[in-house]
Amino acid sequence: MLDFVNTSALNCLYFGMLAAGLVFALGTLLMSGGGDADADADVGDIDTDIDAGGGDLRIFSPVSLATFMAVFGAIGLIATIGFGVDPRLSLLIAGLVAAGLSLLVAYVYGRLLVEMHGSTDIRQKDMIGIDAMVITPIPVNGLGEVMFEVNSERITRPARALDNGAIARGTSVIIDHVTGVHVVVQQRKATAIAPEQPIDAG
Repeated sequence: MLDFVNTSALNCLYFGMLAAGLVFALGTLLMSGGGDADADADVGDIDTDIDAGGGDLRIFSPVSLATFMAVFGAIGLIATIGFGVDPRLSLLIAGLVAAGLSLLVAYVYGRLLVEMHGSTDIRQKDMIGIDAMVITPIPVNGLGEVMFEVNSERITRPARALDNGAIARGTSVIIDHVTGVHVVVQQRKATAIAPEQPIDAG
């Protein structure tokens, strides 16, 4: 059935799949890490609102598709050029190996997202109401950065002021709530100290 397959043409296909898979993987990495899946995040960070699909296998996710393409091309080239395998057999080997590895990547990637999602949910709850220190000035209507501790772990997060005002570096603030990957903070209100009452000597 595949007697018409030409080895050189098949090698071109393998090479094209390998190149496309690598480019696809690089593009996926840049798009997921350069900005954030959260629309209102201006810095690269892990999106705590990402849906892991309840741990289901995402066979057609960008990661698994890029893996299939790259592995299919690489295994095909190794089989035909490196070992001189028959073109028809190389298609079968490349397809099976690529399918197996892409399923493995889909499973591992899905489990990783589930674990990240669960841990960040707990961390968000722990963040609310705790003290933090501004380490990068927060501009008006913009993002700065704060540092705080949760369960003895030092954490830094992008931060925005609750009133959208500016907050200087070194200011002590309180985390009001968490939105996506950044926290919304407000300055700690100074406690008014009542003046001492004069002592009545009479």
